[in-house]
Amino acid sequence: MSPDPDGRARPTPDGPISITRGSDIEVRGRQLAAELIGKVGFTEMFLLDLDGELPSPQRRRVVDTVLVTLMEHGTTPSSLASRLTLEGAPESLQGAIASGLLAVGSRFLGTIDQVAACLQAVVAAGGPADDAATEEVERLRAAGERVPGVGHNLHAEVDPRPEQLFRVLEEEGFRGAYVEALEAMHGAAEGQLGRPMVLNAAGAVGAALSELGYQPDEVRGFAVVARCAGLFAHIVDERRRPIAREVWQGVHERYNHDDAQGRE
Repeated sequence: MSPDPDGRARPTPDGPISITRGSDIEVRGRQLAAELIGKVGFTEMFLLDLDGELPSPQRRRVVDTVLVTLMEHGTTPSSLASRLTLEGAPESLQGAIASGLLAVGSRFLGTIDQVAACLQAVVAAGGPADDAATEEVERLRAAGERVPGVGHNLHAEVDPRPEQLFRVLEEEGFRGAYVEALEAMHGAAEGQLGRPMVLNAAGAVGAALSELGYQPDEVRGFAVVARCAGLFAHIVDERRRPIAREVWQGVHERYNHDDAQGRE
């Protein structure tokens, strides 16, 4: 395992994640019972499992902030999927969570991997960030793709989450080239589209996880970990204050009404 004295470099794990020998359970070379249970928090354990060593306080705080940012956003396709699945299979809590996680994709929540890919391409291009960002936005638009990290269907004027995440990155010494690249892409998108665009949480998270050294095909995992907890809460809430049947019946009635009108 590589040292991480200043909290910035991503560790490089080696060896197996976990080994069980008799009554001993080792996780990344540490005794689970003697060294970890009751001594580390969830985010520290998560990063130990993922990266091979316990994180610095700075890295842990940034990842904590990312997980909090991603955990909850109200009634979304993923939370509705979980609630509706629970309505049909009330005995399957894990099935309801799984159905919600399957809705983490290229339009909702999972866009952080698209952001990370774009930002890492901009930084890898070298030179002024504004020039590389302009080229990246032009490439996306020529391909008929959305510019990830900007725009939001609910927050018309400002998404309040990026500012807080950037503040934590600054305080912990992680604000760097990828945040600069995101700001450059935001400006390029506004310039090419000719209208103000909201910088959204997916953009900020994609930048933050890039600053931590994670690859585009890894970052969606953080969204899955965070949203899993949020979906569990929605399932408990659905049992206490159900809305799924009302949603289902409302869609059913509207569909039948529209169909009836179409046949008149």
